[in-house]
Amino acid sequence: MVSRARRRLTAEERRAKILSAAVQAFATDGYDRTSMDRIAALSKVTKPVLYDHFPSKQALFLTVLESIRDGLIAKGKAIAQAGDGPERKFRRAVDAFLQFVERQPDAARVLLMVPRDDAAAAKISREVQAGAAAGIAALLAAVIPGSPSWRRRAAAEFLKEGLHAVAEWWLENPGPSREEIVDVVTGLVWSGQLVKGLQHN
Repeated sequence: MVSRARRRLTAEERRAKILSAAVQAFATDGYDRTSMDRIAALSKVTKPVLYDHFPSKQALFLTVLESIRDGLIAKGKAIAQAGDGPERKFRRAVDAFLQFVERQPDAARVLLMVPRDDAAAAKISREVQAGAAAGIAALLAAVIPGSPSWRRRAAAEFLKEGLHAVAEWWLENPGPSREEIVDVVTGLVWSGQLVKGLQHN
């Protein structure tokens, strides 16, 4: 019986494997304790091949974070452009984020982490988080139009940090359902003062 030669991965497929391995490694060991050797082993590529795709661990970390953030922002934009009412859009956006946490817990842990021993990597994390806050502010502009931009930015920071705190808690306490967590967040935000604060000019 003649064995079939294994198909050679394309550059994009190899890059995707590296990114997946990096998410697994960062989520398991944290940024500071993860080595490029470990990522190369998990992705089943040699270190020279790994460095062909990503010149440093910082560059790889940045790509991972940007990929996760941009995917979430794209979902938020799609929800904002839908024909639902403001409260329904907000609820769907919260649900989309928590669905990400539920289905991709490793990626969620990476998104939430801030490296402690690498100042450059910590700066990368803060910059990506700033981009996430800007994306949430844009979603708020679509959901609750007419509010001043500084109010949307302040509310976006509040929502981002609050959702991250809820996500971290839920990852450690997985008992409640996603729908129950969405009910809590939507009730606190929509029935509370945040929406009124945005509407006050």
